[in-house]
Amino acid sequence: MSAGMEVQQLADKAGITASYLRKLERGSRTRMKPATYVRLRAALRANKTELLAPPTDPPERK
Repeated sequence: MSAGMEVQQLADKAGITASYLRKLERGSRTRMKPATYVRLRAALRANKTELLAPPTDPPERK
């Protein structure tokens, strides 16, 4: 999650369910309505391409 935001907080802010957001994160849901994309972008304060970028590996923990 971005900036320490919890899944439920982001889901609430974007007006979607946490369950749906988790499915998007895992890739088990790969499509979303344009309005959902816009709400997620706004909630994350992301630019147009950040949500569409391929996933990156999380930083290694020491």
